[in-house]
Amino acid sequence: MNAAAARREAQYGSLMSHSLRNLALIWKQVLAYLAAALVLGVAMPLIGSRSTGVIGLGLYFAGQYWLFHALLKARGLVETPRSHFLAFAALALLLIIPILFGLTLFLLPGLFLVAGWIAAPAFIVARGEGVFAAAGASSDAVRGHTISVMAAIVVLMLIVIAIGTVLAGVERGLDGLVETRVLDQLFGHLVPVALLGLSTAVYEQLGPEDTLIEDVFG
Repeated sequence: MNAAAARREAQYGSLMSHSLRNLALIWKQVLAYLAAALVLGVAMPLIGSRSTGVIGLGLYFAGQYWLFHALLKARGLVETPRSHFLAFAALALLLIIPILFGLTLFLLPGLFLVAGWIAAPAFIVARGEGVFAAAGASSDAVRGHTISVMAAIVVLMLIVIAIGTVLAGVERGLDGLVETRVLDQLFGHLVPVALLGLSTAVYEQLGPEDTLIEDVFG
């Protein structure tokens, strides 16, 4: 069976299950990333330098790139030996405002943008595409499957919100021993982690035309 058949079968259920399997595949890296985010969330305010915000943003992009590369490599989808971190960071800076707007408010235009660009980071990390080429390739790949991708995004965000509710309960249970802001930052990192799994799933199922069905569901 060729890639065209795989593309036709990319429905909400397969995207969701594939996203969760992707995250399970790199669970150790995800835990390390979240632990580092928690430590930095505590340490950065203690340092108090104005440069910590820029440093924190750079470390965030580096951590996200590392997770994407680890997952795509584990799936056998990295086709370029070079690092494309600068293009990855530029894409994130370009899309972060509309993505956060759409995900925070669950507005249909915002969700539509997120769905269309969801696989763009994977196109950069796996194939070395440029920023605009990756965004265009993602939009082309998702076309015709936008509703399924949007549904997967909403469900993943509801899962993240449920986890956030648990974190809030933990914070109340600790009775101020942990700053709410630190847990809020940790919660904020769960959103891109969840979207990482979906981004790679969309890339696998709808993106590269030379990807075989065995690679997609193997």
